[in-house]
Amino acid sequence: MTQTIIGKKLASPEELELYSYVEDNAELVVDEMAELVSSGLQTGDGGMLFAYGPVYSGKTLAACLLIDRLHRKDLRIAAIQPEVGRPDVPTDKYFSRSGVEKKVESVSDKKMISKIFDKNDIVIIDEVQFFPSEIQSYLLKVIQDYVDRGGWVIAMGMLYTSQRSEFLMSAVLKDRCFKSYALTATCLKCGKKGALYNQRIVKGLPTSTDDPELIAPSDVVLYEPRCSDCHVIIG
Repeated sequence: MTQTIIGKKLASPEELELYSYVEDNAELVVDEMAELVSSGLQTGDGGMLFAYGPVYSGKTLAACLLIDRLHRKDLRIAAIQPEVGRPDVPTDKYFSRSGVEKKVESVSDKKMISKIFDKNDIVIIDEVQFFPSEIQSYLLKVIQDYVDRGGWVIAMGMLYTSQRSEFLMSAVLKDRCFKSYALTATCLKCGKKGALYNQRIVKGLPTSTDDPELIAPSDVVLYEPRCSDCHVIIG
């Protein structure tokens, strides 16, 4: 039976079968990310990696796995996310549909961001697209300065909005990062693997071009992964 936890759903046994390839892909991405970070730390070079994908693509799972994979007594690692008050971004917690979760820090202002980057060797960021617009330029500068002095940033987020435009923050990170990774999901319309887009459904109907870029999930607003053939925008 599907269980709802803090605005996210644990995958049912049937969904887990479809989700298994997502977990495998997340493991492969984490393996490569961990190797790149470890190599950079040995040479003193900083860097930024960015993994993007729609809902159910394993982004948060990858972030959780990376925390464990990079754990060392001599490394200071911070895992953060924006404090946005959305049911799909639970405060101070990474939560994956596979059931994996980690206690993290939700940040809401420039002071918190500065403190985290000043005190850690590696910073993992999930849901990067949801950072408020008023602090995005500041965060980008902090990230660049941090990488220049040898720090490593691993960001996870959505690249595409429900209208198939790009989130500005994600687009900039993808352009600036050392390497990016496209994580995909299973299209919930046709069952095809490789879905890149989020389908927003409002009261049973596909999203409109007139809808806001951001709408939190609710009883009447749902999100699901769709392939390019099945993704629909009204208007």
